[in-house]
Amino acid sequence: MMFGREDEGGVVLRTLRAAVLGQGEVLLIEGEPGAGKSALLADAAERAAGLGFGLASGRCEDLGQPIPLAPLLAVLDEPPIDRLEELIEHVRQALGRLAADRPLLIALDDLQCAHPATLTAVRILAPRLRDRPVVWMLTRRTAQAADAAERLFDLMEADGAARIRLGPLCHAAVAALAADILAATPDPELLALAAGAGGNPYMLVELFTGLRDEGLLRVDRGRAHLPAAVVPRRVRGLVRRDLDRLAPATRYVIETAAALGPTFAPQDAAEILGTTPAELLPALEEALAAGVLAATQEAFTFRRELFWRAVVAGLPAPMLRALHGQIGEVLLARGATAEAAGHLVLGVRPGDARVLAELDQAAAEVLPTAPSSAADLALRALELTVEDDPALPERRMTAIAGMTAAGRLDEAAQLIRSALFRPQPQRAASELHCALSRVLYIGGQMAAAAAEAELALAEPDLPGSVRDRAELALLNALAGSHDTVAAEARAQAVLAAPDAHGDAVYVGAMAVLAVIRWDSGRLSDGLGLARRAVRHATGASAEARRTHPRLALAAMLTDIRLFDEARAVLRDAREEVESLGDSSWAPGPALLGARMELAAGNLDEAVNEADSGLAGADSLGIRLFSTLGMSVLGMVAFRRGDLAAAARYVKQDGALRSHCSGGHADARSALVAAHVAEVTDGPVKAMRLCDAICADLGRHGGVLIGEPGAAAWLVRTALAAEDLERAETVAAACAELSAANPGFPTVAVAAAHVRGLLTGDRDALAEAVDQGSDEWTRASAAEDLGVLLAARGDRQGAVGGLDTALAGYEGTGAIRDTARVRRRLRRLGVRRRHWAPVERPVFGWASLTETQRTVALAVAQGLTNRQVAEQMFISVHTVAFHLRQVFRRLHINSRVELARIVAGQDLGRG
Repeated sequence: MMFGREDEGGVVLRTLRAAVLGQGEVLLIEGEPGAGKSALLADAAERAAGLGFGLASGRCEDLGQPIPLAPLLAVLDEPPIDRLEELIEHVRQALGRLAADRPLLIALDDLQCAHPATLTAVRILAPRLRDRPVVWMLTRRTAQAADAAERLFDLMEADGAARIRLGPLCHAAVAALAADILAATPDPELLALAAGAGGNPYMLVELFTGLRDEGLLRVDRGRAHLPAAVVPRRVRGLVRRDLDRLAPATRYVIETAAALGPTFAPQDAAEILGTTPAELLPALEEALAAGVLAATQEAFTFRRELFWRAVVAGLPAPMLRALHGQIGEVLLARGATAEAAGHLVLGVRPGDARVLAELDQAAAEVLPTAPSSAADLALRALELTVEDDPALPERRMTAIAGMTAAGRLDEAAQLIRSALFRPQPQRAASELHCALSRVLYIGGQMAAAAAEAELALAEPDLPGSVRDRAELALLNALAGSHDTVAAEARAQAVLAAPDAHGDAVYVGAMAVLAVIRWDSGRLSDGLGLARRAVRHATGASAEARRTHPRLALAAMLTDIRLFDEARAVLRDAREEVESLGDSSWAPGPALLGARMELAAGNLDEAVNEADSGLAGADSLGIRLFSTLGMSVLGMVAFRRGDLAAAARYVKQDGALRSHCSGGHADARSALVAAHVAEVTDGPVKAMRLCDAICADLGRHGGVLIGEPGAAAWLVRTALAAEDLERAETVAAACAELSAANPGFPTVAVAAAHVRGLLTGDRDALAEAVDQGSDEWTRASAAEDLGVLLAARGDRQGAVGGLDTALAGYEGTGAIRDTARVRRRLRRLGVRRRHWAPVERPVFGWASLTETQRTVALAVAQGLTNRQVAEQMFISVHTVAFHLRQVFRRLHINSRVELARIVAGQDLGRG
């Protein structure tokens, strides 16, 4: 039985049945070594025999094929012919005779090893036999550089051949394969080890067979348990054979680099080997071509963790110990203490017990207030700790806790993974998985965080304190990865049994449930739970306060525009983070504060907070709130008319979101991208970027809860794109959200605004102007009211509405919106003074007015005068006038000189 290849087997069977009816076809099968290509061919041959097929099969050997078409000639028992054209015709006739009375399956394996003439012949023969009931099944390996076989597959696919790519087996298929070989259900630890095979069927078969035959498993009540993360001899032999195919120098580099870990930097490997990265290049290139390694931006990594484990397990113990000691000393000399610790404990001899006790005591004393110092002390103790020291797990957890709280996430993760590399008692392993989950969560890697927490909870006999920490880690990760159903169920279970849990997981569950209820549009429930969580955390244990429920409360208060209370809550959150020494959460209050200041119309303050928060997050490698900060900076740039900067923030934010998840911050980022696209590419493109946002509205309020102005923009843009259905969907979502949440003016006003836009209801727009919850949304509603009245011929009412909008936009620093409203007023014959006396130098960059700077920035980015005019809502002549003033004040005569001057200005982040 071919586990996990049911779909591919179905394709083969349908193809064979079609050939029985006279329809021939070509199937191209490719995958890495061990992916199951040969097994799929064997299965196809068996099926074909059952259907009455003839069979012509052959395999191209690794040593090459000196005779063209050797695989087919061997099957057909035909002598070679010197001339290729005659040979091809001879084979065609022979195959045609075989297919004259019954369908024929031609199976050629490992074409990456074929003679070039063989590939040419296959390319010619397949079309020539198209009128016969012939099925071609051709395979090639993919874990190597591009070759002639790949080019053949590309050409034949273009001609209509079906291409099957054998990827890794899914988790369910791996579990089924293990159960079949072991005759028992594999436990999570065994499956975790199997995950290191990267879904490669051949390696998995070798792993499970080796574990079974070498007596490395314990089977209890039908479940297969793995007492320790060992690599069976069978897998080590497989890996040794793969290594032996490499050049000796390459094998030497791979074995040495393996001691560094599953991922290593080339400079580290070079330093250990006493050479330079450049001299390692040939060996690393061969390892990449062979599929042993993969390259990332910063490092090399073993493509399959199980392969790496087998390499390490195959090294002689004295040599491995010496390598770890050498690596540890190198890293210590470099100042990378945490990275060095994992190697030194494997390579350094036992230390002084008295010194260790002193370090333990000092680390415990400073952990609550100075976690980074505690981590350094614990790491020094770890350097001297022997493997069987009973104090090792607690010592290591002290180091991990200190590094996590201090925001040293990469160091903490490295130390945890180094520990998990070695066999651990169940409790220690669970604590490590729990700690890694917290590190990954703070780093924004929600799915990975959830997986680690589940590994921690897999042990049924955990002490209550450890289970609570793991439960809290899983709650946060599930909520962060948008698995709200699972997160809500777990949170409710915790709250239903408060006596069974500590205060930290209780407060954390309440905060998670608050956010879920809020995001689902149950605002009163969400806000009430958030306030309760804050009350419970106040005066509770340090671990309970480290759940930081005030951040969730502040976000909700910002959503409903209760700015004064939000500021007070954020101030308390900052003080709490500082008092706990919880540096890993320090960017949170700043970036949430940035969003609050943007909503309040304080753009300068929003930028300051965002820059501060992102700088802290960058320095610590924290991604939990970073996408929120980028979306704030992007929207500020857009409102100020700097489209290039807004687009740049969108791009940077996209890179961040490829590594982490940001919840509704993702939707806010999508809104910024859509705003930019609406200007540069039109409303249709903008609405395409909002597909995910609008789909979210079908389930709950989504981004409309926190961005009341977004609803009006979505409706306005949808109408401009002639997408009435989308506009009505947004309006219906707003109406539903408002009806479900009486007493929350922000959603009621948003519903009135979109109703006024969609139906032309001036009273609804007037209501949105009068009752808007912040200055910018009131200005937006006033502008829409002015546009409506102008279209109806009410000039006086239109001017009044636009004047209100102008004042609101000016008050919030929204330069782009202000310019648009001025243009609307000019079309009504009204010009409003928009300058005030300001002390400026006569010449130089500081002498430019705000409008002149905007023109200069746009021109320096390569825009034409007409493009600048369209973006700034002014005439081309006005742009030319301002540009002449810029040239005069900067003493320049060309756009090139202007670009050079602009490049030298400090224009903020990005």
